[in-house]
Amino acid sequence: MKTKLKMATGFIGLLICLTGCGVSGLVSNETEIEELAVSLNEDWQEEQDEKEKSYQSLLASGKYDEDNIYVKLDPYDASPLSALLLFQTDEAMKVAISVAGQDEGSTIKNSFDEYTTAHSIPVLGLYADTENEVTVTLTDEAGNSVEKKVTIKTGTLPESIASVDVNEADTTKMDVGDSELTFVVPSTKRAYAFDANGAVRWYSTRYNSHIFKELANGNLLFLTKESNAADTYNVLLETDYIGKIYKRYDFSSSSAANDTGKSSGEMTVIHHDGIELPSGNLLLTVNDGSNYIEDTMIELNRETGEIEKTIDLKDILPKTFYENYDSTSREDGKIDWFHQNSVEYDESDNSIIISGRHQDTVMKIDYATSEIKWIMGDSSGWPKSYQSYFLDGDVKASGGQHAAIVLPDQDNNEDTTDVLFYDNNISVTRGDEATSEKYSEARQVRIDEKEKTIEEIWSFGDELGKAYYTKIIGSARYLTETGNRLVNFGYRDEGKTSSIMEVTEDGETVFDVDLTDFPTSAWSYRAERFSLYNDQWTYQLD
Repeated sequence: MKTKLKMATGFIGLLICLTGCGVSGLVSNETEIEELAVSLNEDWQEEQDEKEKSYQSLLASGKYDEDNIYVKLDPYDASPLSALLLFQTDEAMKVAISVAGQDEGSTIKNSFDEYTTAHSIPVLGLYADTENEVTVTLTDEAGNSVEKKVTIKTGTLPESIASVDVNEADTTKMDVGDSELTFVVPSTKRAYAFDANGAVRWYSTRYNSHIFKELANGNLLFLTKESNAADTYNVLLETDYIGKIYKRYDFSSSSAANDTGKSSGEMTVIHHDGIELPSGNLLLTVNDGSNYIEDTMIELNRETGEIEKTIDLKDILPKTFYENYDSTSREDGKIDWFHQNSVEYDESDNSIIISGRHQDTVMKIDYATSEIKWIMGDSSGWPKSYQSYFLDGDVKASGGQHAAIVLPDQDNNEDTTDVLFYDNNISVTRGDEATSEKYSEARQVRIDEKEKTIEEIWSFGDELGKAYYTKIIGSARYLTETGNRLVNFGYRDEGKTSSIMEVTEDGETVFDVDLTDFPTSAWSYRAERFSLYNDQWTYQLD
């Protein structure tokens, strides 16, 4: 199934303009636009099916039981620190496993609640270059248990993974459970994850760029390439931590652009973010093929790969912003006037919150109508018709910010929304000039949607000063079990170091890690805290 995006103007653009665009005439993109094609690729299915048929045959062979467990390391050739255990038991039993860690806190555990006689058990969180000791606990329906030991030998880590130096790790205050790791989402090369000791416990053989998200079913949304040697990140996978593929979407490379602005080098089509909507469809930030880049979103049907909706920010924001943009320039001549680097869905009112680095702006848009609900930032330079959208409050304008997300309810007030984001604090177009480039920080603001007011609730980073200033990339995440924040200073030392900190609500640093010795551009674009065995994911050997 292949679908194409041809950017449309006309009535929709006129409608939006009439609701207050602040520019004269019809908002339209006069540059000739190439088509963005998306296809649902199923070529991988046969090879994966053959692998699983061979595992099913081994499981059904009768050769493997609790005293002779078959171990397949990296069963899908994508997750080298994982394995699949295959065996049968005479009576129905449920299984629990644990991968021995360097200490009790780094031991990775999981329980599988189904009582069955045929067992296909995913093992995640192995150490590299180690004879890993895995304990398999079998429990029958009467509650009787028996333990079995399995040893799994793994290979060495690839050189493209950074050196991980842990400066501080107070596990008594960290947000960690039985299988939670800190994940590095790179701008390029390998995504990987490490434990509180800094030991890498997961990585993918498939290169990744920017998009690494958990979906509602526990699977992963993962942007990669046709092959690691290819030039363009234009393959979007639904996969999981053991490496199994569920869906694959291929994007035409005609609309790809280089994030650095160069005429050559690695390119991307889905450039910075992608999320799952309540419908299950995917909302993706894309380049539309025109001379204006990083200012378009598409809604992709999860099942068919068809494009169901397009949002072009040129139809929503002032025409002068993109036609007269000169705050940054690119070697390839493309105009990156908005540079959308995040999108977040707010289920409370069917809206999306987006971050535009090059306008130093975070804004909320009604998803059904594309009408602006509010704008956070400096209102100077905006047309008069937009002024009513700006939030009122004594809050510093952000600069070049990233990763704006909605937090769980913080104050038991349905009229307020708390937003956490990473403020790079570099004034690109209209950020705070007085503090620009002096520090970077994670910030939490509270927005009263009814009164259109804003106040700052929490921040961390300004006290670290220039040493932790990052002119590009970065993220801030809210850890729900503790209320801690995971802050990623991704571009320190001109991109030679990425620093990740876990910080309590009181501002205490309980986890502090430096990443170094990684390839060019393989810094930590975002840092996430995910569980290898999340509550939604159930492995199924088809």
